[in-house]
Amino acid sequence: MTLTQYFDQLSALGLKAIPLRPYAKIPLCKKWADIHPDQNRYYLKCRPTSNIGLLLGEIVDVEGDSEEANQIIIDLIGDCPHPQYRSTKSIHHLFLNPDPNLTVLTHKKIEFRGHRHQSVLPPSRMSDGTEYVWLPESKFPVPPMPERLLAFYRSLRTDRRSPLKPGHMKIHCHECREECFLHAKRFQLEVEAFREIGQKWTCQQCRTIDLRPICRTMRKRRQVLN
Repeated sequence: MTLTQYFDQLSALGLKAIPLRPYAKIPLCKKWADIHPDQNRYYLKCRPTSNIGLLLGEIVDVEGDSEEANQIIIDLIGDCPHPQYRSTKSIHHLFLNPDPNLTVLTHKKIEFRGHRHQSVLPPSRMSDGTEYVWLPESKFPVPPMPERLLAFYRSLRTDRRSPLKPGHMKIHCHECREECFLHAKRFQLEVEAFREIGQKWTCQQCRTIDLRPICRTMRKRRQVLN
């Protein structure tokens, strides 16, 4: 199956696919959340080695970033059939978004991700050899969030404490204006890296470059100066 055929299959299932850079999680286009599906399909046709992502918003990705978090999510979902797939150490569960205000909400390595975000989809591959795969029990169409999982999400919304940890700071992405929380030293390094390439700071979801090589170079430069 070609990438465009896969794109068409995802579209028929109600998933909004977007092109990602080969072997990476970074969207191919800067305005990735606003590009017309036909244009996304064209990009994938022209770049058949691209990874593929899911534009979230109408659909929410519920992800567990540890075995314990995965098990909690599975217990809350119960026997509700739904699309699900595995990445490096996470299982991703797709449901219809019950909250128009949801962007991202995290709790003990459980993450609910919605508007202004995207998730890498199978059959994408990472540079470390990781391959995203649909699980055998995965079922379409995408259903509403099960009652127990929805109740858990709403309890987090109600009882959520400030995610600001010691040494961290709250900032806003220049592109999407979303609230972000980052360690102050990391933020300072990223700001300097963006300044070096003539751009303003943007969050992980909005940036179209891999900032890590630039940050590594800047760290080495600091070590030499010190």
